[in-house]
Amino acid sequence: MKFLASLAALALMVIPAKSTARPMVGDLMAEKLYYAEGRQHPGHPLHGSHEGLWAGSDR
Repeated sequence: MKFLASLAALALMVIPAKSTARPMVGDLMAEKLYYAEGRQHPGHPLHGSHEGLWAGSDR
């Protein structure tokens, strides 16, 4: 399972998912927030979505 997670993370680094929600936030930060929220799990209601990751951030 860890191998698949590592492989998915590597694929996301090679082919990053672009988000237009906050362009000033880098792709790496977007991926960190995505995984911190648990959105990589297929059962998560926002799986595959980067929307709302920056809600409440003043930066």
